[in-house]
This record gives sequence, C-alpha cells and structure tokens, in this order.
Amino acid sequence: MFVVGAGAAHAAGSDVLSGSRPTWASASADRGAAPAAAPLAVRVYLAGQDAQGLADYARSVADPKSGAYQHFLTPAQVQARFGASAEQVAAVKAWLSGAGLTVTGQTEDYIAVQGSTAAVAAALNTSFHEYATSDGSLRAPSRDVSVPAGVRSAIIGITGLSQERTANKPNNSDAADARDKQSSKVAADGVPYLGTYPCSDYSGQQVATSLPALNGKSVPWAVCGYTPKQVRGAYGVSDSGLSGKGVTVAVLDAYGLPTMQADANKYASLHGDKPFRPGQYSEIVTPGQWTDADACGGADGWAGEEALDVESVHGMAPDAKVLYIGANSCFDTAGDGVAANGGLLDSLQLVVNHHLADMVSNSWGELMHFLDPSGNPVDLDPALIQIYEQTFQKGAAEGIGFYFSSGDCSDDNTGSGCGADNGSSRSQAEYPTSSPWVTSVGGTSVAIGADNRLQFQTSWQTASSSLATGNSAWTPSSYLYGGGGGTSDVFAQPWYQSWTVPSSLSRTLLDGTATSPKRVVPDVAAYGDPSTGFLQGYTQELPDGSTGYAESRIGGTSLAAPTFVGIQADAQQAQHRAIGFANPEIYLRATFGLFTDVTDHPRTNTPLAVVRGLPTAPSLRLLGDGVDLHATQGYDNATGVGSPNARYLASFR
Repeated sequence: MFVVGAGAAHAAGSDVLSGSRPTWASASADRGAAPAAAPLAVRVYLAGQDAQGLADYARSVADPKSGAYQHFLTPAQVQARFGASAEQVAAVKAWLSGAGLTVTGQTEDYIAVQGSTAAVAAALNTSFHEYATSDGSLRAPSRDVSVPAGVRSAIIGITGLSQERTANKPNNSDAADARDKQSSKVAADGVPYLGTYPCSDYSGQQVATSLPALNGKSVPWAVCGYTPKQVRGAYGVSDSGLSGKGVTVAVLDAYGLPTMQADANKYASLHGDKPFRPGQYSEIVTPGQWTDADACGGADGWAGEEALDVESVHGMAPDAKVLYIGANSCFDTAGDGVAANGGLLDSLQLVVNHHLADMVSNSWGELMHFLDPSGNPVDLDPALIQIYEQTFQKGAAEGIGFYFSSGDCSDDNTGSGCGADNGSSRSQAEYPTSSPWVTSVGGTSVAIGADNRLQFQTSWQTASSSLATGNSAWTPSSYLYGGGGGTSDVFAQPWYQSWTVPSSLSRTLLDGTATSPKRVVPDVAAYGDPSTGFLQGYTQELPDGSTGYAESRIGGTSLAAPTFVGIQADAQQAQHRAIGFANPEIYLRATFGLFTDVTDHPRTNTPLAVVRGLPTAPSLRLLGDGVDLHATQGYDNATGVGSPNARYLASFR
C-alpha cells in the first residue's frame, strides 16, 4: 500500500506512487521475478472529490462552537458531497480495464481488480519479484509503481501489491496474565473459575496478612474480577438510572464466538443483570470466509476479547442494542473482490457506509513503527493511515463515534519486555488509537469497595515483585505492563487538545525531541489493570480438555474501551441525540470538572498494591508505578483528562 506522492515519473504522463516498494524488497534479498501468470488481486482506494471539505465538515459537526454542530449527514449525503464522483470512478475503471485488468467489485471506498501478475505490473509500470525474508519468500514490486497523471488525484493508494502485512492485536492481557488454567476451581455457583485463589469479591475483602507488608500495611488479595453491577456503581451509572436505551453500539473484533449471545445471557443472569431481550443483540459473522487464522492467533485467540467487549458494553448499558461484527481477519483488509467484513478496516467501512451503529468499540490496534520481516525498522504505510482517517471522518460527519483502546505496553519502549516482544522499533503511540478522529481510552487500576464505590483509582502502570529468599520481604520491583499513551510523531495537535494538553507533552516526542504541537493520547481512561479487572465468562476449552462455560479475571485497555463506550451509550440516552465524534465535548466537559483527575499517587489509606497468585507463589503488583508514562495533575499521557464521574452523566440531561 502507498501514498500518492510526487516523484520522478517512470514514464511520460504518469505519477510515481512513492513508497509502494517496501524497504525489505532490497537488492540483496532479491530472488528473481515472480511468476508472471500467477493471479494477483489488488484494490484501488478512492480519494473522493473533496477530501479537505470532508475533514472540515467532520470538525464542524463535532465542534460545539460551530454553527453546523450536530448537523449530521446520512451515508448517501456523505457520498454525494465527499465521495468519489462518477467521473472519477469512470476514469479509474477505464484505466484499469484498458490495462487488461478485470474489475471484480466496487464499494464507496475502492475498486477491486484482478489480473495476472504480468498484467498488474504493466498497468503500474513496475515488475514483481520474490524477496527472501524471515517469513519466507514474499512478493513485492521491484520499484515504486506509477499511475496515469489523469487519475492521480482520484487515488489514495493501492493494497495487495506486496505479500507482507501487519496484523492487529487485541489489547487484552488475557493470555499473558489474567488467567491461570493450571489452577482452575469451581466456584460456589458451580461455574469453573480459571484463576488462582485466594481472591476477593471486592477490594479489601481478603488481606494477605501472612505475607510481607508494604510500607507497614498488609496488602489485599486481588479481586476475582469486578462484575458489571460493581462497575456501574463505581462510575455513577447506577445512580443515574440510565441504561443506554435507544442507542446501538457496534463491537468490532476479528472472527466470532458461536456461543456469544448464550454466554452473555448466562453471564448476565449469574450476576443479577438482565439477559439480552429478543432483537437486542445481533451479529455479522461469516465463519466460512475466515482467513489468516494462524497469523492472527486463531479464532479462539479472539474469543476472550469478544466476550470481554460484549459483556462490558451490555453491563454498562443494559438496554443498548449491541451489534457484534467479526472481521474475517485481524489484518486491515482481507479477501479478493468485495468482502464487507474482510478485514478490520473493511468492517469499519461497513459500519460507516450503512450507518449500522451510533458508536463503535474497538479493542485492537497496531504499531506505527515496527520491524519488517528482515528486522529493519519500517513505518506503517501512510496510505493505510489516510484510508483509515477518511473512514473516521466520514463517520464523524454521520454522527458515529469511534473508540479505541490505547494499548497495553505503555509507550512500547523497546527497552521494556513487552515493547521488544511486540516488535516495536521505538517508543511510540499506537494506531488507530492515535488518530485525531477517534477517542483513545487509556487504563486505570481501581479499588471498588463493598458498597460498589471507588476507594481509589490510579494509572494502570504496574510493576511486579516476588518473595525474596526467606519469604520475609519482596524483591525489588520491575515494570510489567500498562496502558498505552504518549505523543504521536505523525499527527499534528488537533484543535480540541490545544487548550488542555500541556506543551511539555505536545511539543516533546517520546524520544525527547522537540517538535511542533502533536497529538497526545489517551483522551480518557477507565479501569483496565488485569489485577483489578473484569470478571468475564464464555464457553471455552477447560483445563481437563473439555469445553464449557467458565469465568476468569481479565483486563487491558480492551476492557477500558468498552466500559467507556457503555458509559457513552448512557450519556447519549440522556441527551436524546447522537454524540458523534466525542473528543471536543470530552475536553470541554473536562474543564468543568466532569472527569475525575487520575494521578499516580492518589490519597488513600490502602496500599497501592495487590497480591495475586497462589499463597505458595504470590506476586505483588504495585499500582501506578510507571516508567515512561505518568499520571499527574491535569491532563497526562497515561490517563488523559481522567475517568468519568457521576457528574459527567448528569451533564447530559
């Protein structure tokens, strides 16, 4: 994929699309020409007839100070005003057909074509070679491709040219930390709990008095996982009487759990909530079209994410409609021709082009700066970013809000274990959460008491310690994980952050370099630390090899995002009209104290720590103990403007 950019043309009357040859397609790795007769399918993404007008309108309908505020358009109106014109589409099709390629499909966003590798190469004035990589031999253009000058302005980029793609990952800490299937037990209600005992029903219920103290105080055992009722109490939803009625929330992940509705209904009933009423829950899932399962960690690897997202949204907004969309792949695009939910980007465009929801919860993301198959540092393709940005702007014009988890590895510092494991090439803010057109949701660690009230909350930046020799003290702590955030080195500062974000953050990149004002994430925060996480339940493989419904504690900013989306559904119910792109309103409301400012060191008589694991092998988790990201007074790059409080929901009435 590539950006349409300036450069020396390969042939008269054509424009080079710079960056279309990936950096790993080097001369030293070249293994010769790719098979000329092999079929090759690509997509040509359309820029539309007024890209700047779309961005301007998306801002105006979201800005409370604008005369067009909340004057949302229908998908048809967006397409008529800002989509590709009939003339643009005809010109692109004529070029492609004239080059001997077959148009296999078309949407509002792209034209899909197919032909032999030789025909595609001739159409784009390049050649395709095979290149040796750590992932095997991969096809790529041998030089940047070109398109006719007459269609340049109509094209954002082309996908499918190279075989190397970047996968999106769910931002949960399930497999890494939240469950221990080696020590499952059956709870009092007969439901298997995939975790370790002891654990508490609420913060402070059980205290590790037999283990070393912290600052002179015994440390509580971690909760088994908070239930929706507890979380609704903590964020003021219960007192508000709101339930998300009249709002449709789309939950967007990859693949799909066949038992999701039944599992969500069982979970709700077990914990005193209402199951989905008929017609309240729906799905767009096509198992027969799933692809890339091995590269994406398998469909089962996304099942826990789906259950977490669906049950969190339903828990926070019990009367909202929930539409689950399972992309056929964890990659951005997938499938030949037109695949409505082929990849995650395809699924987002499906929501926008048909206005399927009022808001979309997304608990996944990818690195912007990573190591390619040859181990070289490369950047996420700017054309891919442009296509995403166009999609988000169209959604904003329609009144759709997009919410993304901020990541689970702080700023992906390559010096930390999780950053190196992720394939990060440098400290960074991830994508799409760093887009100026989405709401980035960071994480917190929380203590919810027996009365379902918050005892304290701090930033989710967690360190870990184990027992020292002799079991009389804890070893020195080391950083474990935490919510994502930081200053983007790609996006300029959006207007809504200019009066809130300190210049010390917006004008300083994560490597310390001074810069013009940039986008900083997250925007808001909600609970995400797995050690103070959510009790989820779904049908899965049990430790004995059988399959059945079980519950476990889980966390990550993939918990924070659907939690905040559920609160937003309640807020939209209260104001009786769409919220749309929420960031301008969020920053405005923050100035009136409608968010609780979260800091690394809140005042509390309770240790900022929990103990988890078995009594014979406990782990001390120190909360609010970050390395690169810190929650300070006011806006910060760990928790944004903070977490919504009861006054936040009241402000929408």
